[in-house]
Amino acid sequence: MTLLTAHLWVAFVVALVAVLGVWRRSDRRIALYIVTLQILIGILLVARGLRAPSIHYGLALLGWAGYMVANAVARRANRHTLALVIAGVSSLFILCAYFIGMEAVKHGYIGG
Repeated sequence: MTLLTAHLWVAFVVALVAVLGVWRRSDRRIALYIVTLQILIGILLVARGLRAPSIHYGLALLGWAGYMVANAVARRANRHTLALVIAGVSSLFILCAYFIGMEAVKHGYIGG
């Protein structure tokens, strides 16, 4: 399996987690770990010369940072609703990054 293939498979898991796994604090932490793994794989791909549209990187990083903020906000008393809103917006960023990445692969944009 190539690194790009691994990145694509983990992307499916990231998309699934973005929809189903960010609504509870413990699940959001797992989502953060999976997205972190995905970003690390993406960094390795960039280091090997593969490129995607810049918006793909930006949205992924915004979603990742948003999950971190949502986790921090959820630790504060009476901030669970705000944490859910932040997690929801972050999931939208992650899903947009996912679709942009898939379209980049589909249309052959990924390349060195």
